[in-house]
Amino acid sequence: MNKRVVKISNNNNHIYFSLLGLTLITLLFLYVYFLSASVVHVVLRKQAITNTANIESQIAQLEASYISAQHSISNKIASSEGFSENSKKIFVSRAVPTFAMSASNF
Repeated sequence: MNKRVVKISNNNNHIYFSLLGLTLITLLFLYVYFLSASVVHVVLRKQAITNTANIESQIAQLEASYISAQHSISNKIASSEGFSENSKKIFVSRAVPTFAMSASNF
């Protein structure tokens, strides 16, 4: 019986250990990078929401000034045409009086 002894070389262990260390360092770097990127995106989103709220309030102020200017212009035009404001208001109903109740005259 012939016995063969196979010797396993341990020369590659330092290569495997170096690759493992490099992989762990790379993963740690990627973790820190993505964590900081997510924090930056949260801050940018809050700034965008604040800017949107400011712009919406400016739009509301401009709309209010537009409406008040529109009413003052229409009052000036109406008074120049000779119209005046009526203090006695009359409301007219379109419902036709009937003998029976229906959905239209409710």
